[in-house]
Amino acid sequence: MHCRDTADVFCFLVQNWLPEATRIQIGLEEDLLVRTARFLGLVHDFGKATALFQSRILAHIPEAAERFNAFFSLPTTFRSGKATPHARASEAILLELGCPPFLASIAGAHHGKPQEEFLNDSVFDQIELYSGNYWGKGQKQQWTKLWEELFQFALEESGFEAVDALSEPSFSAGLLLTGLLTMADWIASNSTYFPLLSSEDTGNETLYPDRPYRAWRTLSLTSPWESVYSSIDLHTFRKQFGFDPNTIQQAILAIASTASSPGIFILEAPMGVGKTEAALAAAEVLSHRFHAGGLFFGLPTQATTNGIFGRLKDWAETQSLEMVHSIRLAHGAAELNEEYQELFSGSAVTEEDCSENGVLVHRWFQGNKQALLADFVIGTVDQLLLAALKQKHVMLRHLGLSGKVVIIDECHAYDAYMNHYLERALAWLGCYHVPVILLSATLPAQRRVSLIQSYLGAQVPGIWQKNQSYPLLTWTDAGQINQQAIHLKQEEKRCIVLRLILTKSLI
Repeated sequence: MHCRDTADVFCFLVQNWLPEATRIQIGLEEDLLVRTARFLGLVHDFGKATALFQSRILAHIPEAAERFNAFFSLPTTFRSGKATPHARASEAILLELGCPPFLASIAGAHHGKPQEEFLNDSVFDQIELYSGNYWGKGQKQQWTKLWEELFQFALEESGFEAVDALSEPSFSAGLLLTGLLTMADWIASNSTYFPLLSSEDTGNETLYPDRPYRAWRTLSLTSPWESVYSSIDLHTFRKQFGFDPNTIQQAILAIASTASSPGIFILEAPMGVGKTEAALAAAEVLSHRFHAGGLFFGLPTQATTNGIFGRLKDWAETQSLEMVHSIRLAHGAAELNEEYQELFSGSAVTEEDCSENGVLVHRWFQGNKQALLADFVIGTVDQLLLAALKQKHVMLRHLGLSGKVVIIDECHAYDAYMNHYLERALAWLGCYHVPVILLSATLPAQRRVSLIQSYLGAQVPGIWQKNQSYPLLTWTDAGQINQQAIHLKQEEKRCIVLRLILTKSLI
């Protein structure tokens, strides 16, 4: 029943929560995507249908053990039990049944990391090497028949006539599907949404479809952000921010409104000229035009993140006048921020808790691993850099970022190590076609080149690399690199006067 719960939640996530930009990156038609989601949900825990796993779980459920023992006999000891965790067993069984290898690997990775291939222990050889873990002694035929029946049930329930009808996604799409499967598995395993059942109720078909629908209503995830502006004129900008746009803000808005594809924008301009408002306005346009469903705004430190949180919260509220969106302050001391604490709605968000508009902190997104899944995320830049690391549950960070517009402020403020991870993170964002806006007052030309080429995933020679104009907007569109020197009006320039004061004059 857990697999059925997971399949239903997976479908709900795809149909009701997933931003359109992420859906585009997965690259499957709507119907095929939903059917693939249901299939993965149904088969992700096949590794629990083994002698090893059942011997462990049934030891604690005497009533179920009695029914089970009428058909199967289980060993009391296993030689290499640690070699067959159930996620690895799921992938091995699916491969044995002819499932496309990459789809099988998604099931194998649903606990946060793909199954590793060792010299003398490949997933492809798991069943042969550790057959006792799979069917005990002398019961290969019974267990194999069980797997085949479960597999056929999953195919039929998902609308696939045969295993040949299953489609293998691309690598990046597989990473996103793994993130969605992990998310669905966690929700379906949460007894707040899916109450535990007695052994007598296990397999009770009368619980469906009410059980998953009730859980989804209780969970009440917010819908993706839907910006309404394909372009922003003077009146709209004034309404949003309370003042007329300056030359810099007009320049980036004009480019964002005419770009033919998502790309990276680097805005170099002095402090105090409104780069933040320029980025937010451009994000609204890029979100509408390229179907992003959220925003990540990254800054170097907790202090700068806390300092800007109020401004970004106010902006997010202007995006949530007709519906509710989730917001997340993502850094280690976020719960000490009083303004952020005021947005908490309780220990669990339900339909009754939610107003019809505004922003709130959704409890389900509060875990460290779920940090980037909220609609609007304001955090330290390490939240983005973690997406470049080989770490457990990294697919959840990729899932969160793939459907957002990403803004990084003060992108010049990082050391050599952080810059390396930033470049790798930009490579992933470029792979997902995520609109990225980088802001800086003092960016060396060589850093600009490295950031642009990391996003594009290619070396692009040209005179653009030596451009010393300032203020300067550099952006990519359909793989092409463009630049525009921005000439500020006299009244927009800031004049800073330095005066030498001798020490003796202070006495």
